[in-house]
Order: sequence, then structure tokens, then C-alpha cells
Amino acid sequence: ACSDDPAEPMNARQRDAFAAAAQRYPGVIRSFANSGGVFLGPDYGFDALRPGICLYGGGPQGRPDSRIRAVATLEAEVLQVREVPAGETVGYSRGFRATGPTRIATCAAGYADGLLRAYSPAGQVFVAGALRPIVGRVSMDVCAIDIGGLEVAVGDRVELYGANRLLDDAAAAAGTISYELLTSITPRVPRRYVG
Repeated sequence: ACSDDPAEPMNARQRDAFAAAAQRYPGVIRSFANSGGVFLGPDYGFDALRPGICLYGGGPQGRPDSRIRAVATLEAEVLQVREVPAGETVGYSRGFRATGPTRIATCAAGYADGLLRAYSPAGQVFVAGALRPIVGRVSMDVCAIDIGGLEVAVGDRVELYGANRLLDDAAAAAGTISYELLTSITPRVPRRYVG
């Protein structure tokens, strides 16, 4: 229950209690370690592992881990690029006000797709080789991105999370965990399985 904190003494206590209980059932496959437990060391492995979020690129302590590769990617298409003049606003309730001329890309991802409203205004996406901020409120079907001076065109792809915008970083920006991001993806988002 504490494997997200490797220094927590409860980890060893629980492992030892599990090992003692498992001795009463010889020949039964023993499974103790979840994603966090996998990285606590070989004493936590027993016979079978349950790596869970690590299989999808989430770190065991809810933060990026160099031992894990991103395997889940959520992308959206750029629907529109326009310049917003200084003083104009973007999004419901005028959630963003441009302090100067600002290039905004509208992307086809919103909370009905699984892009959490909590990203308003702290989220970032990866587009045209750079991380750029989500501005205004995430809407049901779209979000707005401040693309600065980047070369971005209608039809370009925006990475909401993946190899360039790590799942755990995206979750932290929304004040949640990577599990919530993955389980929030709705059925209307097309899936593509590779490999």
C-alpha cells in the first residue's frame, strides 16, 4: 500500500507478512509487487509481478522514470490556427486574455475525449517540436493552444501525452495520477494498436 514511497518501512513489513502467509500455501503462485513494488527490489518479486501503470509508461511513484518508456500516446488534430489580438479572450468565461498578439491553435480534443478540464490553465501539449501551454478552458470538444511563433498548420498533430509529453508530467499538471488520464479516454477516441 506504500510502494509509491520506496523509503516507507511499511513496504518491508507488508512483504514479510505476505511471505509468512504464503508459506502456508506451498505450490501456489505468489504475486505481491505492483508497479511501485517492481522497483523496490528482487525481494518483492516473488513468482509473478503486476506492473500495471508501468506497462503504459507511467512511473511507479507518479513521476517520470527513465527505466520506463512511453507506450501510450494521445494525440489530437489542429482544426484552426489564428492570431488573437492583444486584449481579446479565448475560451468559456474568457479564461485567457492575450497580453499581446497571440497565435492560437484550436485542437480537436476536449473533456468529452478525456482531456481533463483540470488542464485549464496549467496543461501543456507537444506540438511542432516544443511544449506549449493550453490556454483558456478545456471545452467539451476542443482546447486552445498558445503556439507562439511555431510553424503549425491545420491538420498537424498535437501530442497531449506520449514520448514527448510524459504521462506522469501530464497527470501532475492536472493534479491527478496517470491512471486517471488513461481511464478517462472516452469511446469516441479512435484507438490504434501498434506492434
